[in-house]
Amino acid sequence: MRSALLEAFLRIVRTRPPPNEPAPLLVELFGRSERYEARSERTYPFSYRVVNRDSAPFYEVSCSLGPDTVMALRKAVSEASLGLDPGDVDPLTFRRLVEVLTQLSAERLASYGVRNMVKELSELAAYEAIGLSRIMALAKDDKVTEFYVDSESTPLYLDHTAAGRCESAIVLTERERSAIETHVDTFSGYTLDYKTPSMKNDLPIAGAILRVSLDLEPVAVNRFALDVRRLNVSSLSLPQLIGLGVLSVEAASMLVGWLECGGNLTVIGETGTGKTTLLNALDEQVERRLRRLYIEDAVETRDLLGRGFHQMKVKVDPFERGNESGRTKESEIVKALHRSPDIVILSEIQSEEHSRAFFQALSSGARGIQTFHASTIEQAVRRWVNMHHISEQSLLDLGLLVQMARPDRLKQGRYVQRICSMTQDRGTPRIKELFMRDREFKLRNVAGPGLPAPPEGVEVESMGRRVALASQKISGSQGAG
Repeated sequence: MRSALLEAFLRIVRTRPPPNEPAPLLVELFGRSERYEARSERTYPFSYRVVNRDSAPFYEVSCSLGPDTVMALRKAVSEASLGLDPGDVDPLTFRRLVEVLTQLSAERLASYGVRNMVKELSELAAYEAIGLSRIMALAKDDKVTEFYVDSESTPLYLDHTAAGRCESAIVLTERERSAIETHVDTFSGYTLDYKTPSMKNDLPIAGAILRVSLDLEPVAVNRFALDVRRLNVSSLSLPQLIGLGVLSVEAASMLVGWLECGGNLTVIGETGTGKTTLLNALDEQVERRLRRLYIEDAVETRDLLGRGFHQMKVKVDPFERGNESGRTKESEIVKALHRSPDIVILSEIQSEEHSRAFFQALSSGARGIQTFHASTIEQAVRRWVNMHHISEQSLLDLGLLVQMARPDRLKQGRYVQRICSMTQDRGTPRIKELFMRDREFKLRNVAGPGLPAPPEGVEVESMGRRVALASQKISGSQGAG
């Protein structure tokens, strides 16, 4: 197994026999800048800017390497690739491969007399060796939240935190496409082939965690399609979200208090509306001593272990792989209670099988936070009842529901549109409005004074104390910021 995996990624590292003159660097395709421009964001050796072209935002990347540095880097890439000993890549991970190539490159650069920015240049050489240096450049710009490629010949376009949807002139080369395919395949534990031409995997690149979703023919009509999302971009805290107007202190405090009292919370919205961002912000604010169990196919939740939080994370097969290995989300949801969690955090409820397992866990007493794709809360309820065949009475276990919105798909603005609870009227479940956006775009309490009915078994006074403490903590964090 080890030799097969090594052979796969060595196809990228040793793409061609050693030439008399090292091949051009991929980053040279960006074009060279003599100096950083005032309007540019920068992280050595790259600078980034967004300009207006044809009345649309256009994203540009340039590289500031001088001729001597480029020549030294080319030689280091060539020699590090040829000097790679497969036995040094242990454990066999993408991260370790980059570490080994970085060390080899640093040694070569030092032998050429390079003394400045050696750390940055040796890392760049490692990514050049495996064909991902321009992906690395995008990963280093933390304003890029997601980028897309529709075919082999069309330029990538991206979502930018400040400028929204941006076009670009960056067209991936055959080597880059092959490198992405090889690394996603090699380090996923699955195999890309004609029968299974779609793959999703997380790759740690230049300090970012990128979720790479790749589609090849026959499922991709244009032979190659790519979606790369920065998972650790969702780093905004709850006080920061409040400062951005995503939700109010009153609403945020109520949600935190509800979760700490053992209530269940579902965040609903379309793709790109900020569901995971809110989930992470709430998770970070909830009492750290509570035992959290995460069940995810792509790890999008924050690692809080270093801050004293109690986290157990379970990674399951991507939904696209079916039940290939038996590590399915539905099986782990059913097993959740055996791990004694205080809060169960699910990345996303996707299928009928997921929904059935989720509601079964709710009926057994599991509570936590999950996300669900739907435009509105009403649409989510219809999908559960009509398409996933969940009984209406089971809907009463849902607790609170938060509806996210993104009014302009080409811009980055996201916010909480509504917060509702599931109640019953004469035995029939119904949606009760708690918070709604008004005409002035403010999220207002529309349920009147007091709090929603607390989770079963929790006294109103106890939840009130939790909400008050959460409000003090959030307001204090805002003041400190």
